[in-house]
Amino acid sequence: MISKNRIKLLSSLKVKKYRDKNQLTILEGYRLIEQAINFNADIINVWLCPEAIDSNPMFIKNLNFKNISYDLINNEDLKKISGTEHSQGVIAEVDISKYITKVNDKVSDNLVVLDGISDPGNLGTIFRTCAWYGIKSVVLTNNTVDPFNFKCIRSGMGAHFYLQKIIINNTQDIIKFLKDNDYDVMCADLKGIKISEVKTSSHWAMIFGSEAHGVSLDFDTFNKVTIPGKQSIESLNVSVAAGIILDRLVNKY
Repeated sequence: MISKNRIKLLSSLKVKKYRDKNQLTILEGYRLIEQAINFNADIINVWLCPEAIDSNPMFIKNLNFKNISYDLINNEDLKKISGTEHSQGVIAEVDISKYITKVNDKVSDNLVVLDGISDPGNLGTIFRTCAWYGIKSVVLTNNTVDPFNFKCIRSGMGAHFYLQKIIINNTQDIIKFLKDNDYDVMCADLKGIKISEVKTSSHWAMIFGSEAHGVSLDFDTFNKVTIPGKQSIESLNVSVAAGIILDRLVNKY
């Protein structure tokens, strides 16, 4: 059974400063945990309510096959840790230390840069879209929401653990890195070249800003691209825009 100290630690992970301090987060639900396992996430332990063990033999078989330790937890203790109203009776503790990094010369692949995204649901959805299109490194400015909060993880549905690097840095360091490494940099903007007309190199970085404020002025020197619409709506949801633009950039049509 889970100890009181472990319950206290896992409950604290609802708060960003404790996730940062301990380099841990929580996954909830069978589908999310199974996706994380498939992407070789560093799962420390899984806790299940007794009824969850009895009703999901294949899940237990997979834990045994992957040598992932698991233990019992009662419903009362699970509620103290859970971030959802209707838990499936299963949580996993995950070490996230290998994912968070700063910009450095070891990063050389195409990048999605997210500037000031405040909604964790949008951020998680963009991560999921990046994984779909094979983007393995995502850069976040310091004013972007914490990628490992519980809502963002649920929205990402395991995509966090597909990514090789989640880079968090200040705007100036990000700009310097992009320029020093000769990235073909573009910003999503309402006023720009139509994405269908953009011709990129094979070494690009695409910047998306918040719906409320767009890309910050610090990035204003870079080329702007847009998704033409009928303009009866003020703007697209940023996660929708990311999907459309990445489809054009990756598939080149």
